Amino acid sequence: MRIVDTHCHAGLLKYEPVESLLYHMETSGVSQAVLIQYGGNSDNSYLVDCLQRHPGRFAAAMIVDPEDDGTAMRRWAEAGLTGIRLGVESRARGADPLAHWRTADELGLVVSAVSTPEQMLSQAFREVLDTFPELSICIEHLASVGRAETDAEYRKGLDEIADRPNLSMKLPGFGEFCTGPMPWDPVPPVARLALEAFGPERLMWGSDFPPVSGREGYHNSLRVPLDYFADLSDCDREWIFGGAARAVWDLPPLPR
Repeated sequence: MRIVDTHCHAGLLKYEPVESLLYHMETSGVSQAVLIQYGGNSDNSYLVDCLQRHPGRFAAAMIVDPEDDGTAMRRWAEAGLTGIRLGVESRARGADPLAHWRTADELGLVVSAVSTPEQMLSQAFREVLDTFPELSICIEHLASVGRAETDAEYRKGLDEIADRPNLSMKLPGFGEFCTGPMPWDPVPPVARLALEAFGPERLMWGSDFPPVSGREGYHNSLRVPLDYFADLSDCDREWIFGGAARAVWDLPPLPR
């Protein structure tokens, strides 16, 4: 199985340099990763540098200023960034509130979408989905599901959007939604609910490195979901832990 980590951060002024991520990837058997720009930083130069220094290992998602009319997005896309990070209710500050979504659609970027269960069902997000039905949108962190939502509420929210074929969802390390130290028993069923809604071809694992180091750690953020889904077929597990990511983010094949 060629494993892809679809949600990790790297930087020189916040978090860790990419070499720290590469160490964890190599010790945990992760082949490729998607670098997601951290909040508040619209200077994506370091992500471009990571792509250039490690060809084929990474894809990356930018952040741009709210005032950008698409000009900066095009510049970063020309430099090699293939995604953008937006909140599902995000609007640009300018003549076209949907400028970032529109430019992402025109350029074929992937949107790594910050959301909550409530925002996932908002009218603002529905407008985006209706306006850009072919734009690839990947919802982060299982929509940041918390312990306040009931399983029934979460299932209903997933069911209302999962029929959109351009939507996919990231499966984080279980320390994001499990209480206390490992081993977790019982594990809340949110990962199973997401799998039922999206299917293995639109569900993809992401570690959330380096914040995950303050929870269960990088290796466990992969090992626990792998063990949890041990009952699935090899094909389904391949989709969740690599295939879906390569399809959505168009990652190149690596030599085995």
